[in-house]
Formats: sequence, C-alpha cells, structure tokens
Amino acid sequence: MIVDEILSSVDAIQDPYVRAVTYAKLGERLAKAENPRYKTAFMMALETARNMDDPVVTLRALLSIGYSLGKAGLKFSKKIYRSVLEDSRVLPPPLRDDLMRTAAMYLLHLGEVGEAVTYALEIQDRRMRNDVLLDLMRANTRLIGKDALKAASRLRKSKLILDNLEDEPHRSKAILELIKAHILLGSYERAIALLLDMGSREWVKMAFKETAFRLKDRGVLGHYIDRLKEVAKELLERFGESFAEELALAMALSGEGFSAAELLRGTENGREALVRISLELLRRDGTSLPNLIYALDEEEAELVGKAVMNAILERPEQGSGEIVSAIGKSTRSEEVWAKIARYYILIGKTDAAAKIGSVIEDPRLRSVVMADVAHHLLKEGRVEDAIDAALEVRDGRFSSMLVSEILIKALENELPGRVRQWNGSKS
Repeated sequence: MIVDEILSSVDAIQDPYVRAVTYAKLGERLAKAENPRYKTAFMMALETARNMDDPVVTLRALLSIGYSLGKAGLKFSKKIYRSVLEDSRVLPPPLRDDLMRTAAMYLLHLGEVGEAVTYALEIQDRRMRNDVLLDLMRANTRLIGKDALKAASRLRKSKLILDNLEDEPHRSKAILELIKAHILLGSYERAIALLLDMGSREWVKMAFKETAFRLKDRGVLGHYIDRLKEVAKELLERFGESFAEELALAMALSGEGFSAAELLRGTENGREALVRISLELLRRDGTSLPNLIYALDEEEAELVGKAVMNAILERPEQGSGEIVSAIGKSTRSEEVWAKIARYYILIGKTDAAAKIGSVIEDPRLRSVVMADVAHHLLKEGRVEDAIDAALEVRDGRFSSMLVSEILIKALENELPGRVRQWNGSKS
C-alpha cells in the first residue's frame, strides 16, 4: 500500500521535469525489487514528459527516463533514445548537440559504448564531438581491461571511434587509448607501431613513455626494446633531434639506460642532454639513474658524475649508495672522487671518505679530502685516526700544520674549561 501512496504523492511536485524524472527513478527501484508497480511508475513518467509545453525539456526528460529504464534492465530504453534522436532533428544545432552529448553519456554509463558512439557522431560542433568521442574511447579501454571475453568487440568500437577523430590532439589522445588496449591484449608489436600514427608532439612523447612503462610492468620491455628504438629513430626524423632527449628520458625512466645513452650519442649536444636527463632522473626517480650511469663512456661519466654529485652535495637526501657507487665505478676522475668523499663525510661515513682520499694522486684534491676527513675524525673523538689522515696529505708543510691543529684541538677537548688565555704572571 505504501508504494501506491508514494506514487500518488509524486503528483505534488510542481516542476514537470522533476516530476517525470522522479516517477522514472521510482520505477527503476521498483523494477530492481521485482515489484510489478514499476510499469505504472514508468507509464506516469512518460505521460508527464509528453505533456510538457517545452519540447527541449520534454526530450531531456525522456533521456533521463530512458536512462532509468536502462538501469532497470528494460530494453524499451533504446526505443526511447531512438525517438529522441529522430524528434530532435528539428532543433537548432546547439540545442540538439547538447541533447546528443547527454544521450551519449547516459548510454556510456549504461555500458552501451556502441550506441553511445552513434549519438556522439550526431553532434555537429566539432570540438564537442571530439571531446565526447574521446571520453567514450577512454571508457572503452577500461572495459577492455575488465572483460577479456568481449575484448575483440570493444577493440572494434575503439577503432570506429578513432576513424571518426581527425583533429589533433584528440586523435593522438585516442591512439594512446588504443595503444593501452593492445598492450592489455598482449598485442605489443601493434601497440608500438601505433606510436608512428600520432601527430601531436606532446602526446607522442607521453605515449612513448607510457608504452615503455607498460611493457616494463608486463616484463616484456627487453624483448621489444629494439623495435621501440626503431620507432624512436623514426620519430626523431619527423620531429627533429631535439625530440631525442625526451624519448631518451622515457627510456631511462623505464630502466633502459643503455638504450637511452645510445639514442643520444648520435645527436648534437648529446652529452649535455645526458647531463640534463641524469639530473631529471635524480629528481624524479633515483632508482633508474645507476642504469644510465653504467651505460656511459669515460668522458660522459665524468660530465654526468660532476653534475650529479654537485646536486647531491647541495641536497644529500637525494643521494643513495647505488647512485654514488655507480658514479665512482664509471669514472677515473679524481675531481669526481673528491666530491664522492665529501658526500660520505656529510652522511657520516668518514672511513669511506678516507679510503677514497688515500688513493687520490692529485696533491691539492688529496689535501682537501684528507683535511676534511681529519677534521671529522677529530669531531668523532678519534684523535689518532685524525693524525693518520693528516699524515696522508702529500704536502709536508700542510700536513704538519694540520697535525699541529689537531693536537691543539685535541688538548682543548681533553681539558674543557681549563685552558685559558695567559695574560702574564701576576707575581
């Protein structure tokens, strides 16, 4: 009895659009509860909508009613949408475009991507049509990942959408969605090849990185890295050598340091680009940096090592044992080694710094490192070790002055408050 009372109370709603939509929502819930009164609710919704004075509001109400019918699992929903499609043809483009966009979004939420495309293609405003089609493409990609049994059918829908997108960057964005779909289905060669169909520089850069990361996540990047490098070279021919740095960064971020270095070596200012990429990796994802460093030749490693160690010395928290070790093993530059020693001192690994300082041949660098080591050993209370470090300094005069300074400070530390400046005898 309560259902009848609720249905009869809807008539108290003054706004006819709200009244029609309310009847429809009640019908949806009654149908899901398998209550036969759902038919009455939907009939009242349709009757209310068709008695409205404004044809545009009537069509909007019918779209909402059709959505509720669809949510209730009733096939009559599609008939409602087809009637709106035909009846709206007399409307001016802006009004009809808005109705077709609403219809497409309703159908998308009902999981009817193919039907949604039909309504999206009725939109005359090019920008609006492209936006709606791209929304449908993205939703379809998500559905491909959830239901493998319907993947082939959904892939055809994605291709249909792409065929109706000609403007950039919408087309390139849609191709990225198609790439994701092919990777989900294991069609890796096809996914990589699609990169060449993209026309937007910004989006092909993003898609290249996305493709590399997704292949890495699937554990197959190594198998397809040669093909990815071939595509990268073709993209360089189209977009210019300046594009190489962006593609190399994508490769390096995905763990392919050797491929990244190889891509840049054939370009002008490739070494400077390697430095920039290395600093970007340090900032974004330090775990990828050692792979790139190990791929560098001696001169490249020295340039990169200096730049990276300078950045780490400014912000030691950016550093890691893996990064610093990779730099130390990749270059024989004593200037870089001295920076590494300084880093070890900053993080409290004084013995590691001393070990590096002991093998540096350059007198100036050796003196700087070992003096730094000696001072920190003294702070740690290791006087004998501090003296040993000072004696490692090759310059005899500098070594002697350093030992003298250590002994005096050691005495001051040993006799706190007892050592005073002597002002002469008072006797």
